[in-house]
Amino acid sequence: MPGEIYAGVRPRGPSAREPPQTLAWLALTMAAAGAAGAMLGRGEVKLGILPVAALLVLFLAAVPVAGYVAILWSVGTFVDMLAPPAVTISALEFVPAEILLWIALGSLVFLPRDVRRGLRGLARRRESVLMALFLAAVVGGVAVGVENGASLHAAAFDMRLMLFYAAFWPALAALATGRELVLKLVSAGAVVVVILQILQAIVGPAAHLFVIAPSDLASSLTDENGFLRVRPPGLTTIYIVAAFALARVLWGPPRHRLGGWAIATVALTGVVLSLNRNMLLGLALGLCVAALITPQRHRFVVLIATVGLVLSGFGLLAQSSSVGSSAVVSRFASITDYSALKKQTLDDRYYETGIALQRIRAHPVGGLGWGPDYGAVLLSSDDGFVITKPRSFLHQQYLWIWMRAGIIGLLCLIAVLAFGVWNGAHWCRARHGKEDAWLGAGIVASLVAVAASSNVAIYLTPPDSTVPLVGVLALAAVLRRELARS
Repeated sequence: MPGEIYAGVRPRGPSAREPPQTLAWLALTMAAAGAAGAMLGRGEVKLGILPVAALLVLFLAAVPVAGYVAILWSVGTFVDMLAPPAVTISALEFVPAEILLWIALGSLVFLPRDVRRGLRGLARRRESVLMALFLAAVVGGVAVGVENGASLHAAAFDMRLMLFYAAFWPALAALATGRELVLKLVSAGAVVVVILQILQAIVGPAAHLFVIAPSDLASSLTDENGFLRVRPPGLTTIYIVAAFALARVLWGPPRHRLGGWAIATVALTGVVLSLNRNMLLGLALGLCVAALITPQRHRFVVLIATVGLVLSGFGLLAQSSSVGSSAVVSRFASITDYSALKKQTLDDRYYETGIALQRIRAHPVGGLGWGPDYGAVLLSSDDGFVITKPRSFLHQQYLWIWMRAGIIGLLCLIAVLAFGVWNGAHWCRARHGKEDAWLGAGIVASLVAVAASSNVAIYLTPPDSTVPLVGVLALAAVLRRELARS
């Protein structure tokens, strides 16, 4: 099904050379396995991993698409990146997804010559330069945090997951050489996660179909008045796939539109099972912005009219005593009830935001840096005693970036997002009438959706959100280069 939707969406950039011959790969695999086996037999466990890592570098270099997709699947499918055992290197612990990120980055040096040359050209463009500046500001926040009282270890540990923004460069290599394949694999991964979501909601919380770390279990599987709310690690990927699928059926060619509707339905089912109201609002806003920049608007008007009728019926059902008790109906119907939202959700967001603004006023340029507590606390009860602990998160993600990476980091990130939207809009209008013009609308819709949701939810810091986000930004950069060439 994903293959039908993205048929004809082919890159016109440089193509990778053919992978090495089968016999060469077999010889390399046997040599690596022999070296690893010999080292493991002598008890040298860590050294035994090196031949396998070297072989993985060569494989990712020979298949550029694999690097980014592997990173995405390691953080954003049915396995929580914190669930697998950590790997200890020189008294420092790393999760396997982190090691995979650095292996994928290292493999870029060994890409085929034509792919490497194209990647160098992309790396000199404004989007890549801004991403590098953003990461520099993020790393610089470690020094700021140490200056404000944090230990070096605490500051670096607090910052380290932000380094997954570096997946932007493996994404550039993947999308420049195999755009259609990347879209297929990402969509297929999202479909698998939604299927598991549905099964998880059916079997209940007793059996865990997702591999989730104990620290994340409470936020991933939550009972909402008898309905199991399922928020898997790959939820943001599903969110972005939903935006692209809706853009495909609204502004794509008639061919295989039925498959596009199928993917959109599956992805929206995943959003509904998560009970994330901000995602529905973000998708609506993203599609509205995409409609403003696309020449074709009649399908969007029809969709809005249909959705309006459905929501009107939805609201009438919500008023019924028999249906109104449903957790799903009540959850999404509460979008229009500000007083209820304020009591349930927004007051807590206002509390965090108010304290964060106080810290930013005191440190407007460099922020607090990574590591220092910003003052907000979480309250819990243990045998009648109230327990407080510092909050390690902030739902207003732009203030969080400002507070941790400084004003330079925030401006760089906003600029990267703005250029992504601009590039998507430019592609959509410049390719009007072509089969792949809808890709620009998908970029605009998804980036606007994630950017809007980041005002009230955590999407700009965890790797399961940042890795799919940088994939969209990389696609926008690749499409912009193709327009420049033509």
